[in-house]
This record gives sequence, C-alpha cells and structure tokens, in this order.
Amino acid sequence: MKLTRVELDGLRARRLRPTLSLVVPLFNEAVTAGVLLERLVAMDIPGVDVEIVVVESNSTDGTRDIALAYAEHPRVAIVLQDRPLGKGNAVREGLAHVSGDIIGIQDGDLE
Repeated sequence: MKLTRVELDGLRARRLRPTLSLVVPLFNEAVTAGVLLERLVAMDIPGVDVEIVVVESNSTDGTRDIALAYAEHPRVAIVLQDRPLGKGNAVREGLAHVSGDIIGIQDGDLE
C-alpha cells in the first residue's frame, strides 16, 4: 500500500519525537569504521531519535565484519551489497531504507 503525501505528513506529525536518519556508506574503511560507528551509536540529541543505516559494499579489508558487529544494535540497520557499485549507489541504497524526518549522510572516513 502506498501512502499519499498527506497521509505521510500525518504519520510524521503524530510522532512524539522527530527522527534523524544517517546513511553511512562503507567500503574499505576498516581503519575508521569502528570509531565512526561507536560515535554514532553513542550520539545523543535531546528530543531526537537517531536511526543509522549502514551500507557496506563488500569490502576486502574487514569493514564488513566491523559493520556486522553493530547488526543487533537497536539504532542500526545494516544493508549488505554483493559488490562495490560506488558511493552514489550506496547512498541511494541507504536512502531507500531510511524512515526519518531529517536525513544526513556520514562518510565512513570520519570526514
């Protein structure tokens, strides 16, 4: 069932708190991925819920294992790609999985 814009706006208005969705594309970021994800799950913004959508693009350096360590975290969703298709593709894939009112993109290299 597809919701109309009015229905979507109504659902968002009924939320008690806005949600910030962060899309995190990762590919061969083993050096920084753990630090980044730890910072993101610890992030506290008063009055805002945070959702983290990690898109891992089949890294060869252990990044996938680092990302999967957060698979059970309640604020994290992990999307696994079979092969690297570029950052733009990973971002678009992540955007397909967000549910937030506010959307941001966080690079895996802490930039």
